[in-house]
Amino acid sequence: MPLLYKTLFEVKLAHEFFITDEKGATGFDEPDQQKRLDFLMGDYSWDLDSIDRDLTFEFPGSFTSDSKRHSLKLLPAWSGCKVMIRVNQKILADGSLVFEPFSPLPDDLDIYLSLSKKNNLIDNYTNSRVGNAIPALYFFSNEPLPGAKPFPFLVNTIAAGKFDYSYEQGELIRSGTSTIMEYYKDATGADAWRTIPGQAFVNEADRLLLPLRFNYSFVNAAGLTQADFVLKDRNGNTLKAVSVGGGGTANLSTVSLDFSDVAGIVSLPGHSSVTDAVLFLVVSGNGGYSASFPVIFGKELYDRSNWGLIHCRIKPADASFNLLGDDGFLLKRKGPAGIWSEAPVFEIPIKSRLGYWRYINNAGKELDLAPDLTGYLFKADGNLLTKTPRPLSKYYFLLEDDTGTQTKYLPNPVDYTLRKDDKDRVCFDIKVPKSDLFPTL
Repeated sequence: MPLLYKTLFEVKLAHEFFITDEKGATGFDEPDQQKRLDFLMGDYSWDLDSIDRDLTFEFPGSFTSDSKRHSLKLLPAWSGCKVMIRVNQKILADGSLVFEPFSPLPDDLDIYLSLSKKNNLIDNYTNSRVGNAIPALYFFSNEPLPGAKPFPFLVNTIAAGKFDYSYEQGELIRSGTSTIMEYYKDATGADAWRTIPGQAFVNEADRLLLPLRFNYSFVNAAGLTQADFVLKDRNGNTLKAVSVGGGGTANLSTVSLDFSDVAGIVSLPGHSSVTDAVLFLVVSGNGGYSASFPVIFGKELYDRSNWGLIHCRIKPADASFNLLGDDGFLLKRKGPAGIWSEAPVFEIPIKSRLGYWRYINNAGKELDLAPDLTGYLFKADGNLLTKTPRPLSKYYFLLEDDTGTQTKYLPNPVDYTLRKDDKDRVCFDIKVPKSDLFPTL
């Protein structure tokens, strides 16, 4: 009998850096999944690069034996990957064509996929905080870890805005139930927010995966001399408490923490209930310092060479994320009317790093603002900046003016080094020669 493999599920990573077209469109604002996938297919048809240029998808070593036992195979796909499974083909009484797993899949089987970095480029062009208190990796799941998420997205709900929090340019918040906004410094250096299209994005709430031993960094916490760390389970019970400092005036900057004596029992993989693996680290210190993080310990899954980890359960809490039908057959099947239903495609939308495009004369001279560019740029310290920050893109796209009605070709950034000006605005520098477009004084 020939071996027959079919798709159990697929994951698509839609990264703004790769999918932005020349008009600045990304497909993030499209509410229909098939149209979003069609947008990606358009890039594929042009043989454009995607996130798999810099990431590789593989089963982690701790899951290899399970993948073989359940006849699973991982295949790379443009901008993502597919998990295939060996199946037996069956025709039901009503004429439906279905596929049964060759080896039974228990409902609580957890499938893990490592997102391994081929290089460090993804950290340069991906929107994320630069200053992080904990070295957590991204953890994407079809389970509500730690909270519910809308199908077909594997990312967590973006948190509402907080007053006692130091935001970085490009960081996202949720306003109301569905509006997503990003933070930036405006032309005057004041705090500003703007609405961005889309339903879900990778965000700081997805940074969950930690090793049992790690360093905690106090970000934007000057004068801190004493701190308490409390690790709690999902029911609020204290597992371990650690106190540091308090005996002198030395400021705390980094503290080494070890939770291997208590967190190892719920470390992934191997725990019977993956939801019990979500713990909470509560931190407090003098001067009103406080922070709280949902965390998942990955004794064998955490690897600093990874960008993140994908976790999928056969039958998660939300049935819309199921990998198998209630009848035990794959979701990919042909109905009695001859119409195919496809395997689930989960999405991980990713924003590009956000920054002002700052034009600098390559001879060190002061730039003058050409009349044709007054709607696109403004002058600051002898340089020219875009009216608002822009996301990075691998492919050049038209710059939109401040009315949103006109566009113009201007040089796009090719150097992704983050630099800040005197108003704390993050900029990407673009060196330009003297020209009619960029005259000098």
